[in-house]
Amino acid sequence: MASHFFVGNANILWVDFLANGRRLSDENQQVQLLQHAVEANIDYLIIDAKVPYGQTTYPSRYGHHISRWSSGRFDAWKGRDFLKEFLSKAESFPINILANVNVFSEGYSKTSDGLVYEQDWKVTFYHEALSKESNAAEYLDAETIFVNPIHPEVIEHELNILKELHQYDLDGVVLDRCRYPNVFGDFSELSRSQFEVYIGEPIKHWPNDIMEVDEHKEVVFNKWFPKWAEFRAHNIKQFVQDASKVTKERFPIFADYVGSWYPLYYNEGVNWASETYQPDLSWTSKEFHKTGLAETLDFLMTGCYYPDVLIEEAKQSEKPADWYSVEGAIEKSLEVINGGTPFVASLFLKNYRGHPETFIDAVRLCKERSDGVMLFDTVYLEEYHWWDLLKKELSSST
Repeated sequence: MASHFFVGNANILWVDFLANGRRLSDENQQVQLLQHAVEANIDYLIIDAKVPYGQTTYPSRYGHHISRWSSGRFDAWKGRDFLKEFLSKAESFPINILANVNVFSEGYSKTSDGLVYEQDWKVTFYHEALSKESNAAEYLDAETIFVNPIHPEVIEHELNILKELHQYDLDGVVLDRCRYPNVFGDFSELSRSQFEVYIGEPIKHWPNDIMEVDEHKEVVFNKWFPKWAEFRAHNIKQFVQDASKVTKERFPIFADYVGSWYPLYYNEGVNWASETYQPDLSWTSKEFHKTGLAETLDFLMTGCYYPDVLIEEAKQSEKPADWYSVEGAIEKSLEVINGGTPFVASLFLKNYRGHPETFIDAVRLCKERSDGVMLFDTVYLEEYHWWDLLKKELSSST
């Protein structure tokens, strides 16, 4: 393992445990993955320490182990520690290993798995029927259950998970789902009381003075929405700052993953911009820029998750904005991050299924315009048999 601070022109590969965990229960497959990654000139592998439904891939004092999944999907991992196993094998390879922690997601509604069923932490939605609406950062059929990011017990729990990782010889930590679920959560009494303290006065008509939902399920921003967006972004930044302190006590690298669709990021309640970036959007306040968290990170990955690679292609496809393309998303990310931290453009490989040439064009563009490329996910390299294709491209661009 080659520990060092983050450097540019990085090739990063994500290994989602939900997609790869059963295959990687065979330790020979773990070695094979490392061999493939090194041969393809991957610099960083991101492996899950905590999956999107809250379970940990290592024995935790605080969370449920992945083998407790009621469906039996990961029974092969009973009594095992994925982080320990994988890191022991990675020692023989010149590659960096980062652990991903899915932060504010703690349950899976289809099987009622997760801590959210044991704790009173769940997000309170504006209206429960709207809970899955307008959630650009999740798949449409996602069953992820989020918890309130300002609940004191939630904050303590998530920081304890990060502290537990200190026992492992990692190169760093990546945060994912460090956000609100969507624009409709959280509207609990806790959030209301803290927001009123934040603005220094009571809300007369809760929650209508913040926003309403029309007959088409469209959100209508009212008087307090810009300050509400600022408040939510402030809450996330505060947690990220605390998480950074915990991480940097042990590891050299602290990073985050977000979606690239900044103009719509009121949904997620995160301001991943630089503090120097002053947005001019209908939902941002004059003080919104102070909630920018880019400077807290060693690098930031934004999901440029679009099948159209070039802006011109997005226009031909009649997309509503340039940033609905890889090129446009990179441009928007560069504008917003404004040099606050290194930025790595990220690709969703499923967008290029059956189109390997388009995939390579997208990789090339990310490498040319950002500080590297992040590929999500390993399972698609396996399924599409793209390892050799990737090796050829990344070898020529090194």
